[in-house]
Amino acid sequence: MRLLVAVLWGVLIALAAWGLAAGTALLTPQELAFVLGLSVFMLLASRLIWGYGALAAFAQAALAGEEPDRSRAENEARVPEPERLGLAALASFWLAALEPYRYAFYAAYAVLFAITLATKLTLPLPNAWAWITGSLLLEGVFWGASAAVLTVWALAQLATVFTIRLAAHAVEHES
Repeated sequence: MRLLVAVLWGVLIALAAWGLAAGTALLTPQELAFVLGLSVFMLLASRLIWGYGALAAFAQAALAGEEPDRSRAENEARVPEPERLGLAALASFWLAALEPYRYAFYAAYAVLFAITLATKLTLPLPNAWAWITGSLLLEGVFWGASAAVLTVWALAQLATVFTIRLAAHAVEHES
């Protein structure tokens, strides 16, 4: 039975690899640049994505009345004596600790945007010249990066909303 499962698993992995290779081979260069831009900017944003997601889960659990795991929040908040802080303050400091990473990520995107815009405005030449200069490939990278930026922006908004709700909830219960 184990041999059968191992063989079926191997066949499944081989089919998946073949499908991925065939799918990649069928992509146009601009679509491949999109995938490259998306994957690179998602890799750059990994700390933000995991941080905002964990912060949103932390605040949502606190709003639901559960006791969230403070250990990760205390590590991420980067304040002295975080065990003395309430959940809302801890979430606020955690949100503030992610800001430098967000600004660096958006700065990288702004540089890519400026370069893409410059190539689109200064090279309005026929398609052959656009392929030689790579402006169409750069545009593909830009749109892939835009998808990653939208993901980070949405998660940042979600984490901010949950943190604000948690702070409002804490103020209501204090008075």
